[in-house]
Amino acid sequence: MKLSKKSEYALRALSRLAAPGAPAQMSIQELADQEKIPKKFLEQVLLALKNAGILQSSRGKAGGYALQRPARDVTLGAILRAVDGPVMPLPCMNESSPVTCPECPTPENCWLRAVMSEVHYEVSTVMDRVNLSAIGKRAAHNRRSLPTPMYHI
Repeated sequence: MKLSKKSEYALRALSRLAAPGAPAQMSIQELADQEKIPKKFLEQVLLALKNAGILQSSRGKAGGYALQRPARDVTLGAILRAVDGPVMPLPCMNESSPVTCPECPTPENCWLRAVMSEVHYEVSTVMDRVNLSAIGKRAAHNRRSLPTPMYHI
């Protein structure tokens, strides 16, 4: 499984919002600057997360984005599905719009689909067990562990 840039940016922005001691709300500009994410791309990502009910937004000078529900109630799986749609290893496994592989006589008799269904189940189980609270704590710990750049003149 490979994360898309949208998913990566979503996780980076959400980990910043879910970090222990983080402000309750942050502007797009703050998130973009702190995570080094292009602002225009981040706007699209945050909108998808808002539409999925993960974030809420407020307008105005003091506006920004905040988690809509507690970080412990938001899973990694929910985040990835919000920005990228269903996470499927094969196109024929997408229930909403399955694509039949030209090599397969029928999806029911495909050995590869059967194996990948097991893989998908296990990956989904882990993604739905990991929550944003744990992600935020881990990210905050790693940010504190980074060496401070030293500038000499």
